[in-house]
Amino acid sequence: MSHNHPPGGSPPYYNYPRPPAPGAFAYVPTPIIMPVYPPTHGGPHQQPPYVTNHIYHPPVQASPEPVVVIQDSEPVIDWVPTTPTAASSLTGRALVAGKEGWDSSPLWVIRAHHNGEFVPGKLAVQHRSAFIPYSGKEVPVHNFEVLCAPSHAVRWQPASNGQVPPGAIAAGNTHNAEPLYIGRVSHMRSITPGKIHPSHGCCYISFGGTEVSHKQYEVLCSIVG
Repeated sequence: MSHNHPPGGSPPYYNYPRPPAPGAFAYVPTPIIMPVYPPTHGGPHQQPPYVTNHIYHPPVQASPEPVVVIQDSEPVIDWVPTTPTAASSLTGRALVAGKEGWDSSPLWVIRAHHNGEFVPGKLAVQHRSAFIPYSGKEVPVHNFEVLCAPSHAVRWQPASNGQVPPGAIAAGNTHNAEPLYIGRVSHMRSITPGKIHPSHGCCYISFGGTEVSHKQYEVLCSIVG
């Protein structure tokens, strides 16, 4: 279908809005630019993200506390194998239990195997001589163990007639498994360590070549706690 323009006129307005009447204002639709936000996953009512000048610093994790490994300490009371000539290396560790009467040199506690028994005795460390009391004699020994203990870990307790208080340190045994304890006595100006034999009701020391018995004595005891 063809349309003829009117002579000297404009094309007819078929699908266009008619021009406004003289003196009227024309409404021209203007496109509106809306902000476009990136899609979010929080639903239609979530606020759009904002850009600020805040710099995000990730939290600094504290370094883990160092693990302190506590190693087992050396035993408080220990028996160290030695000989008369090598024993002086234990000075400062060995327990001084008494002294010689004639020169006041120190006496240490020892124990040694003899005839199937394990017998406490004494060591005159400066004179390199060790003895145990046994069967009425002062028996010299050349291989033995020295008692090493700090003085604050032990104490001497009075006792008598073969008895021993709680905490008494068993240092040996007889051939029939009776325990022997560490004792000391004052004898001829000496303070001499020896063995407490409970079934014999006394403490034996070696002195002057013989075994000497005492009903009254002191017992070496460990301090607990």
